[in-house]
Amino acid sequence: MKKAQIIRIFLLCLAALALFSERSFSLDLSPEEKLWLHNLPPLRFSEVEWEPLSYTSDYPAYKGLIADYLEIICNATGIRMGFILSETWQEVLDRFKNKEIDLIPALALEDDVQTEVLFTDPYTSFPLVIVTRPGMDFIAYTHELEGKKVGVGKGYTSHNFMKNNYPTIELITTANVPEGLQLLSKGRIDAFVGHLAVVMDAIRKSGLDLRIAGKTEYVFEHRMGLPPEHAQTVAVFNKVFAHISPEEHNRIYNKWIRIKMDQTNYSMAWKILIGTGILIAGTAYWNRKLSSEKKRIQQLLNDLNALKVQLEEKNSELNKLAVTDQLTGLYNRLKLDETFRYEADRSAACSHSFGIILMDIDYFKDINDQYGHQTGDRILVCISKLVLSSIRKTDILGRWGGEEFLIICPEIDENGIMKLAEKLKNTIETYSFPEIRTCTASFGLSLYQKNEDIAQLMKRADDALYMAKKTGRNKAVLN
Repeated sequence: MKKAQIIRIFLLCLAALALFSERSFSLDLSPEEKLWLHNLPPLRFSEVEWEPLSYTSDYPAYKGLIADYLEIICNATGIRMGFILSETWQEVLDRFKNKEIDLIPALALEDDVQTEVLFTDPYTSFPLVIVTRPGMDFIAYTHELEGKKVGVGKGYTSHNFMKNNYPTIELITTANVPEGLQLLSKGRIDAFVGHLAVVMDAIRKSGLDLRIAGKTEYVFEHRMGLPPEHAQTVAVFNKVFAHISPEEHNRIYNKWIRIKMDQTNYSMAWKILIGTGILIAGTAYWNRKLSSEKKRIQQLLNDLNALKVQLEEKNSELNKLAVTDQLTGLYNRLKLDETFRYEADRSAACSHSFGIILMDIDYFKDINDQYGHQTGDRILVCISKLVLSSIRKTDILGRWGGEEFLIICPEIDENGIMKLAEKLKNTIETYSFPEIRTCTASFGLSLYQKNEDIAQLMKRADDALYMAKKTGRNKAVLN
């Protein structure tokens, strides 16, 4: 039997096993969630052509990696969904803003949705990569693109990331990824930044002589977005995502990404091998001549490397524990103090602005008194997750003490920090918490002033929080 046939049979067996054992599971839903699902009308969603994540060319059929995750949700919950085709990403956002759809299937926390939105937990992730023409050097850091013309899809996550974090880089917006790659191939831009899976698929289909020259520090965590009134739906979606096994994630990845990428790279791999014929011959010779003693030495080296990895992992765990709050898993006071000093030093040296948000849960003592401290602890953990999923990628969130949380916000102004605090306030007050149902929080905000002492900055935030509490709670005050 040929090797290719064996591989195909093996992959078919894996796929059959995955379909049999991984695609069905039962959710532990509360009575309220079951009632919510029973009364939930079909969810309308929209997407654009974004291969291999999203295929809309066979409309009204919808296929792709995202579609597979939507199918899992429907099978697990009984939710019905209806697909509405959009030509552009902006059209998707407009439909959501105008309540023509209820769901955006793929969002990043940094996306400007232009209206209130609740994010689910991430269900898959891909890095943003840098594409160049052949002959250009490897790009280790995104800031190496300064002074160059860089293409990004208009309104895409890559566009928002580059605009917000690298304002000195000249950005050229394109309608989509294929248009950007064409501009790059013609020399009208120096690089293109985009989603790894989408970029690789577009290069494969276009046949353009382009290559991945590096990756940015940003990882696109795919989340689904729903309106604030769908807090229960978000909670159910998160339960579905938590039940998806690694094998099922791999099945979806291999179906839409890996196999296509492997097919793309075959010709390139053969060119490399042919160009290094000595390496092929040398490898064959080594395989024939390798003695049992050399194998034993290699095994010892492997064991030492494995031990080194274990020690590094343990050291990493210890370092993480030292700066982590045991209950919530957020950063603790030690890490927040360290970040404070770093941002203050950076602001003094580079004139970078930053601000802080001091958040306090309203009437938390009443929660502990009425429901018990275990319920109080669960509310702290729940709010920690809500806030963590709603802040920016660059923000630092930690537990300041008791029911107080602190958010350090680099590169932010007065409008930005107020907008973020209002978003957090609305997210918390519209969320349906277990046992207590409703909960609110108050926020004290302050922006760092040049040569200001950290204690003074905290004092202003604390005074603002006191004012928010004194004037009715569930509000944000900037001082």
